[in-house]
Amino acid sequence: MDTQFCRLGAAFIDIVQTAAPVRPETPPEPPQKTSEWAEKQLNFVPSAKQAEVLDSNARYLILCCNRQWGKTTTIALKALHRAITRPNETIVILSRSKLQAGILIERARLFAVRLMLNIKRVLGHQFSLQLENGSQIFAVAHTTDTSVGPTATVLIVDEAALVKDVVYFSVSPTTARTHGDIWLMSTPRRPAGFFCNVWHSDDKRWHKIFSTVEDCPDIDPAFLEMQKKIDEVKYAQDFLCEFRQPADRLFTAEMLDRMTRPRT
Repeated sequence: MDTQFCRLGAAFIDIVQTAAPVRPETPPEPPQKTSEWAEKQLNFVPSAKQAEVLDSNARYLILCCNRQWGKTTTIALKALHRAITRPNETIVILSRSKLQAGILIERARLFAVRLMLNIKRVLGHQFSLQLENGSQIFAVAHTTDTSVGPTATVLIVDEAALVKDVVYFSVSPTTARTHGDIWLMSTPRRPAGFFCNVWHSDDKRWHKIFSTVEDCPDIDPAFLEMQKKIDEVKYAQDFLCEFRQPADRLFTAEMLDRMTRPRT
């Protein structure tokens, strides 16, 4: 009797399981954009151009923007997100001075603290941070000796218009073996140097993002008018993002170009 009852019970379970509707699998959520992560986790609401910088997957990225645009904060967020989401990343920051690069790293460190991440300093690097997943961000000196140092998966060049060509071309090969990324960002200066050349090149591998003071409505218009009256060339560089020759130069780049252009 017990055996017969068990068989009936098993048959009933088979019928119920067969009749039960099969629930479709929940589709995986799409990967969160960096701009969305910054807004949800850190309450940073990016502008359209800042979101473009954050969300760009380009291997080679160049940002030409005005003073007080927010490039330090934006790139600090992008670098930290990269370090968090990809273990064992080596993100190197090059600037005209270690102190300048240190400002960007300090911004990233403050964001990491707000996220309650366990961080420490990279051994041998004063301006640096290292995450538990092995990823690290640190600054290197503005010297050709820097190229003897580490291999990088990302090279960030802050205020690139002020970085010497010889230093950039010495440091940039640190990304060659890793097939790493290079992110250049700066406010324009004179119409010369690697930053100017990359910006004006037709190399499609570079993703170019341009932004002027017109995209920054928070900047005081009265201050801008005062700056323009003091030095129109500097104003054009700092806020209109024009590659301008300093006013005290005898020859402009356009004059030299006309003089050296072959006659037809």
